[in-house]
Amino acid sequence: RAIGVNVLLAHAGMYVAADSFKLKPYRYLVTRILGGDDIHKGQGTFEVEMRDLSTILKLANYNSLILGDEICHGTEVSSGLAILAATIERLTAARTSFAFSTHLHQVCSLIDSPVRYYHLSVIQREDLGIIYERKLKPGPGPSQYGIEVMGHIINDREFYTNALKYRKLINWKSPSLRPRSKSNSLTVFRPSKYNSKVFIDSCEICGAPAEAIHHIKPKRLYNRGHSFNLNRISNLVPVCSSCHLDIHRNKISILGWKRTPAHKKLY
Repeated sequence: RAIGVNVLLAHAGMYVAADSFKLKPYRYLVTRILGGDDIHKGQGTFEVEMRDLSTILKLANYNSLILGDEICHGTEVSSGLAILAATIERLTAARTSFAFSTHLHQVCSLIDSPVRYYHLSVIQREDLGIIYERKLKPGPGPSQYGIEVMGHIINDREFYTNALKYRKLINWKSPSLRPRSKSNSLTVFRPSKYNSKVFIDSCEICGAPAEAIHHIKPKRLYNRGHSFNLNRISNLVPVCSSCHLDIHRNKISILGWKRTPAHKKLY
């Protein structure tokens, strides 16, 4: 909205809400921001969205500016990703100026176009909750974050844990939904052989893709006749190979899990 309003103001020769502003004259300014059903025409949200997209594609050229908020949010993820990727490819080929906001971050890995990505930074702190910085930073943001935000709003530890469990299960069963690691390779999500409720997803220490499960109380205790269940959830920690090696070299010490208002963390 801010971009569109400023472009209109600039075209009218008026002041704009910016320290500096560069633009070229556009013939078309097309927006797709508000979404919903068209009750009078009997059209659902997705049908309305596709009709708007049809107009966008027809008017897309060098003299057009396209602004879209949550394009393709009215259908399932796979189709939404595919349509969004095809839209970006078409607009790029037509040399159209455009700015889209989306939660479908996987689109970044689908297209091979000279498109610049930015995200609005958010800081999560246990003492202050969620801090919205309202600052654009280069690159796509985290591809999965909804449950973390929910955990700061809904103070229900059991509900948070269950939601996290189901997200890990979805990621494990749906490779296309798995977030990418820093090395641009897919993180492997799979249940641990020690406990099917523990997933080998990301390292709990450094955040890199996990490759192993570490027992806080070592497995050798099992051979000494201890009655403690070594494979209980509270005794298992997903770790990467580097951190796992540092643990066994006594460079990293793990005492257990500590509960916080939103989730558990190691200490």
